[in-house]
Amino acid sequence: MPPRRKPVEQSAPAIGDNSAVTDLALVEENHKIEDLIKAAQAKFNEWAEPHKTRLKEIEDELFKRLSDRGADSTKTDAGTAYISNLASVKIEQPDLLFDFAADNWEAYGAEIKLSIGIKAVRQYMDDNNGQLPPGISLSKYARLNINRS
Repeated sequence: MPPRRKPVEQSAPAIGDNSAVTDLALVEENHKIEDLIKAAQAKFNEWAEPHKTRLKEIEDELFKRLSDRGADSTKTDAGTAYISNLASVKIEQPDLLFDFAADNWEAYGAEIKLSIGIKAVRQYMDDNNGQLPPGISLSKYARLNINRS
Protein backbone atom coordinates (compact mmCIF):
# COMPACT_ATOMS: atom_id res chain seq x y z
CA MET A 1 0.00 0.00 0.00
CA PRO A 2 1.45 3.38 -1.00
CA PRO A 3 2.09 5.96 1.74
CA ARG A 4 -0.74 8.32 2.47
CA ARG A 5 -0.43 11.84 1.25
CA LYS A 6 -2.07 14.93 2.56
CA PRO A 7 -4.59 16.33 0.14
CA VAL A 8 -3.32 19.42 -1.58
CA GLU A 9 -5.39 22.37 -0.43
CA GLN A 10 -6.29 25.10 -2.82
CA SER A 11 -5.03 28.28 -1.26
CA ALA A 12 -6.85 31.55 -1.60
CA PRO A 13 -5.35 34.01 -4.03
CA ALA A 14 -2.63 36.19 -2.56
CA ILE A 15 -3.70 39.63 -1.46
CA GLY A 16 -3.67 41.81 -4.52
CA ASP A 17 -4.00 38.85 -6.85
CA ASN A 18 -7.40 39.25 -8.47
CA SER A 19 -6.75 37.06 -11.48
CA ALA A 20 -9.31 34.46 -10.36
CA VAL A 21 -11.93 37.01 -9.31
CA THR A 22 -14.68 38.02 -11.71
CA ASP A 23 -15.50 41.62 -12.58
CA LEU A 24 -18.87 41.13 -10.88
CA ALA A 25 -17.21 40.03 -7.64
CA LEU A 26 -14.80 42.99 -7.71
CA VAL A 27 -17.61 45.50 -8.26
CA GLU A 28 -19.69 43.86 -5.52
CA GLU A 29 -16.74 43.92 -3.13
CA ASN A 30 -16.10 47.56 -4.01
CA HIS A 31 -19.69 48.47 -3.11
CA LYS A 32 -19.51 46.44 0.12
CA ILE A 33 -16.32 48.19 1.24
CA GLU A 34 -17.70 51.63 0.31
CA ASP A 35 -20.84 50.87 2.38
CA LEU A 36 -18.71 49.78 5.34
CA ILE A 37 -16.66 52.98 5.13
CA LYS A 38 -19.80 55.14 4.88
CA ALA A 39 -21.35 53.42 7.90
CA ALA A 40 -18.15 53.78 9.92
CA GLN A 41 -17.79 57.42 8.85
CA ALA A 42 -21.38 58.15 9.90
CA LYS A 43 -20.76 56.51 13.28
CA PHE A 44 -17.52 58.47 13.68
CA ASN A 45 -19.23 61.74 12.72
CA GLU A 46 -21.92 61.08 15.33
CA TRP A 47 -19.25 60.43 17.97
CA ALA A 48 -17.15 63.42 16.91
CA GLU A 49 -19.95 66.01 16.74
CA PRO A 50 -20.03 66.95 20.45
CA HIS A 51 -16.22 67.01 20.54
CA LYS A 52 -16.06 69.31 17.51
CA THR A 53 -18.69 71.53 19.13
CA ARG A 54 -16.61 71.73 22.29
CA LEU A 55 -13.46 72.53 20.29
CA LYS A 56 -15.30 75.39 18.59
CA GLU A 57 -16.44 76.72 22.00
CA ILE A 58 -12.85 76.59 23.29
CA GLU A 59 -11.50 78.37 20.20
CA ASP A 60 -14.20 81.04 20.40
CA GLU A 61 -13.47 81.64 24.11
CA LEU A 62 -9.71 81.88 23.57
CA PHE A 63 -10.22 84.24 20.60
CA LYS A 64 -12.50 86.43 22.74
CA ARG A 65 -10.01 86.49 25.63
CA LEU A 66 -7.14 87.44 23.34
CA SER A 67 -9.21 90.15 21.66
CA ASP A 68 -10.35 91.53 25.03
CA ARG A 69 -6.71 91.73 26.16
CA GLY A 70 -5.57 93.23 22.86
CA ALA A 71 -3.14 90.34 22.49
CA ASP A 72 -2.43 88.09 19.57
CA SER A 73 -1.17 85.09 21.57
CA THR A 74 -1.12 83.41 24.96
CA LYS A 75 1.57 80.98 26.02
CA THR A 76 0.77 78.25 28.57
CA ASP A 77 2.50 75.15 29.85
CA ALA A 78 0.16 73.15 27.60
CA GLY A 79 0.92 75.16 24.46
CA THR A 80 0.35 78.48 22.74
CA ALA A 81 -2.86 79.85 21.31
CA TYR A 82 -2.42 82.60 18.74
CA ILE A 83 -4.42 84.57 16.21
CA SER A 84 -3.29 84.39 12.60
CA ASN A 85 -4.27 87.19 10.27
CA LEU A 86 -4.67 85.71 6.81
CA ALA A 87 -5.55 87.22 3.48
CA SER A 88 -6.55 85.81 0.11
CA VAL A 89 -6.95 87.43 -3.25
CA LYS A 90 -9.49 86.94 -5.99
CA ILE A 91 -9.09 88.15 -9.53
CA GLU A 92 -12.06 90.40 -10.26
CA GLN A 93 -10.89 91.85 -13.59
CA PRO A 94 -8.45 89.55 -15.41
CA ASP A 95 -7.82 92.05 -18.20
CA LEU A 96 -6.50 94.61 -15.70
CA LEU A 97 -4.28 91.95 -14.10
CA PHE A 98 -2.83 91.03 -17.51
CA ASP A 99 -2.06 94.69 -18.22
CA PHE A 100 -0.48 95.07 -14.77
CA ALA A 101 1.61 91.91 -15.31
CA ALA A 102 2.83 93.12 -18.68
CA ASP A 103 3.71 96.59 -17.35
CA ASN A 104 5.37 95.35 -14.15
CA TRP A 105 6.89 92.01 -15.09
CA GLU A 106 10.39 92.88 -13.88
CA ALA A 107 9.17 93.77 -10.38
CA TYR A 108 6.39 91.23 -9.84
CA GLY A 109 6.59 88.65 -12.63
CA ALA A 110 7.95 85.83 -10.48
CA GLU A 111 4.94 86.16 -8.16
CA ILE A 112 2.21 86.49 -10.77
CA LYS A 113 0.46 83.23 -11.55
CA LEU A 114 -1.83 83.01 -14.53
CA SER A 115 -4.04 80.06 -15.39
CA ILE A 116 -6.25 78.84 -18.20
CA GLY A 117 -9.14 76.42 -17.99
CA ILE A 118 -9.10 73.06 -19.75
CA LYS A 119 -12.18 74.05 -21.75
CA ALA A 120 -10.30 76.95 -23.34
CA VAL A 121 -7.26 74.74 -24.00
CA ARG A 122 -9.42 72.11 -25.70
CA GLN A 123 -11.14 74.76 -27.82
CA TYR A 124 -7.76 76.19 -28.87
CA MET A 125 -6.52 72.69 -29.73
CA ASP A 126 -9.69 71.99 -31.75
CA ASP A 127 -9.20 75.25 -33.65
CA ASN A 128 -5.44 74.70 -34.23
CA ASN A 129 -4.98 71.10 -35.38
CA GLY A 130 -4.29 69.77 -31.89
CA GLN A 131 -1.58 72.29 -31.07
CA LEU A 132 -1.42 73.55 -27.50
CA PRO A 133 -1.55 77.27 -26.71
CA PRO A 134 1.94 78.78 -26.33
CA GLY A 135 3.54 78.13 -22.95
CA ILE A 136 1.11 75.34 -22.02
CA SER A 137 1.80 71.67 -21.35
CA LEU A 138 -0.86 69.02 -21.07
CA SER A 139 -0.79 65.83 -19.07
CA LYS A 140 -3.50 63.21 -19.24
CA TYR A 141 -4.54 60.41 -16.96
CA ALA A 142 -7.35 57.89 -16.84
CA ARG A 143 -9.42 57.24 -13.73
CA LEU A 144 -11.77 54.35 -13.12
CA ASN A 145 -15.19 55.22 -11.69
CA ILE A 146 -17.50 52.58 -10.26
CA ASN A 147 -21.17 53.49 -10.11
CA ARG A 148 -24.01 51.60 -8.57
CA SER A 149 -26.63 50.08 -10.83
